[in-house]
Amino acid sequence: MQSPKPFSVFQAIPGQKDPKPLFVVHAYSLEQARAIVAGKVAGETVVVGPVSREGAGQ
Repeated sequence: MQSPKPFSVFQAIPGQKDPKPLFVVHAYSLEQARAIVAGKVAGETVVVGPVSREGAGQ
């Protein structure tokens, strides 16, 4: 079974070289991490629940 990977989220600050770290999300892919971050930034509630082995490939 694959483990989720951490993805850091940064905010660019005008006039500064280094972006400011905001938070870290754990996801199985970059696409999934982007979806979670988009929901979090938009203020949506992101619900993650268990998936049965039969439904995991769907």
